[in-house]
Amino acid sequence: MRLQEAGHAVELREAAPHLGGMISPVRLGSVEVDSGAEAYAVRGGVVRPLCDELGLEVAGPQGTPHIWWRHGTFPMAEGVLGIPGSLDDPALGVLSDEELAAVAAEADLDRAVGSDATTVGDLVRVRLGEAAVDKLVTPVTQGVYSMPPDRMPLSAFAPTLLEALASEGSLLAAVAAVRGPGTAAVEQPIGGMFQVINALAERFQAAGGSVRTAASVASLKRGGPGFQVSLHDGEVIEAERVVLAAPAAVTSVLLSHLGLDVPAPPVRTARSAMLAVSTPELADNPVGSGVLLAERDDTLHARALTHYSAKWPWAAGREHVLRLSYPEHVLPTRADALRDASRFVGVEIQERDVTGFASIGWESMPTRIDASNRDFIVETALEAGVDLVGAWLDGNGIAAVVSGTGRVLR
Repeated sequence: MRLQEAGHAVELREAAPHLGGMISPVRLGSVEVDSGAEAYAVRGGVVRPLCDELGLEVAGPQGTPHIWWRHGTFPMAEGVLGIPGSLDDPALGVLSDEELAAVAAEADLDRAVGSDATTVGDLVRVRLGEAAVDKLVTPVTQGVYSMPPDRMPLSAFAPTLLEALASEGSLLAAVAAVRGPGTAAVEQPIGGMFQVINALAERFQAAGGSVRTAASVASLKRGGPGFQVSLHDGEVIEAERVVLAAPAAVTSVLLSHLGLDVPAPPVRTARSAMLAVSTPELADNPVGSGVLLAERDDTLHARALTHYSAKWPWAAGREHVLRLSYPEHVLPTRADALRDASRFVGVEIQERDVTGFASIGWESMPTRIDASNRDFIVETALEAGVDLVGAWLDGNGIAAVVSGTGRVLR
């Protein structure tokens, strides 16, 4: 859309049968909901203006997420990455009296303690103690990012926290300042994240843009005014510029056609199962907006549950929508989803209650690459006249990808 607004005639070819990639819907029962990414990070302020421009009303999530332990379920800290912003946070109920005392004593530490920390785990451990890392932060980082806090650079996941610590004098106060009172960390367009894709496609096509789906590229060669793009169905496009917004492996192959050696970084698989159910007891939202698994339990295969229709009330109706996240080696069945959902919410969901089910796998989830490697890859392709965008370069998250697209507007 931005290239089109800059005066370019743009041809969009999508290999999948639909636009959006990991921002795409699935129909469950009577409602269409997000099958992949369901929200964007508010931090950075890059996606909200896009939604405003497209005329999409946005809203933050409702309900409190919870952490599931075998001995009970506790609210997640209302802070940053599981770090609380106040001693009044109900999440601290999971700590013993001794562990809570260590957190309370943090306010007496010199503000320089932890100022040299490089990871989330380092900072929380030195300021709040090991129990805070294990019981408050790790369930969140593992459940949301599949990463332990000791492998999460502060510069990437909480870039303003050390500055706030220096200013506020304590980590809890720094979290409160960064988060802001009553401020949601994420939000989505009402109707689902996929509404952004629908609105972008509608505006692009209304302005004369050409879109074809189920149209995969077979080869990329220099020719004509710049490049010759050949599709598997026989179409050939002559283009002055090419922007590749494809998975890393596909991008690597196409760049090799131009003589460029850009190895694809490793990927992982994300698996989930989604249910639409009519179980009446779920109207009480027993686990708020969802629950993360805090400790291993061999009777559970899922590691997290989102009560999607409680978290995003626009999706609430006759049915309740539940999303369960699974390790990549598990192919969740309907029976798996029913059993795990029942355990998480503490309500027996009957087979007769199910009105919709989907088992979803994203096979090419990118892993994070460092900034210097990303810059090298981008500059290497740019020297050949090709722009690269995508989550494998800029990191998972809609805000990161939207920010990364700005570099093609030259």
